Parts: sequence; C-alpha cells; structure tokens
Amino acid sequence: MKKVLFLSAVALMLGLAQTQVTEAAKVQETVISNQLQDVTYQEITNDKLPEAVTKAVAKDYKDFKIDHSFLGSDGNYKVEISKGTLKYELILSEKGEVIKVEQPANKKKEQY
Repeated sequence: MKKVLFLSAVALMLGLAQTQVTEAAKVQETVISNQLQDVTYQEITNDKLPEAVTKAVAKDYKDFKIDHSFLGSDGNYKVEISKGTLKYELILSEKGEVIKVEQPANKKKEQY
C-alpha cells in the first residue's frame, strides 16, 4: 500500500513538473520569435526625433552631428551620427535609452 501511495505521489509530481516545463518552453519561444522579427526603418527628419533621443545623443556623443534619422517598425529610432571620419549607427528607444551602437557596415575596420 505504501508503494502504491509513493508511486502515485511521484507520478503526480512528474505530471506537474512537465506542465511547468511546457509553459517555460512557450515563454522562451515567444521571446525568441519577438527577437527575430525584422525591423524596417523609414527615414524621418531630425526634427521629428523625440526630445529624449536628441538629448541622449547630445549627452553621450558630444560634438557628434546627427546625419540621418529613421523610425523603426518596432517604435525605436535609428540615428546615424558622425564626427569627422568617425561614424556610428545608434538604435535608441523613444525614451532615449541606447539599445545598440555599431559602426556602419561599409565603415567597419577589418581585423586581421
């Protein structure tokens, strides 16, 4: 009788654990699919940038000039900035939070 109760308890616990694993897998799948969505950008004039974005660029990239601005389909902004020969592409949220910084593909230095 003890074995039957013990085996029933083990089976119940395994069933509950499987449900949690399945839910965790669904959440992870949703996060991954959201990250893989392609973002498209439409060029906008610099005066259409939110104030938080222009302030963040001015603060973090002093003496850089905003060359081009884009609004992404995800609601974020891509800003191309330059200072002399130094150029960067920034992805910022509407609140001015820097999400990503990279050099434009055609300006990246090759590493040997």
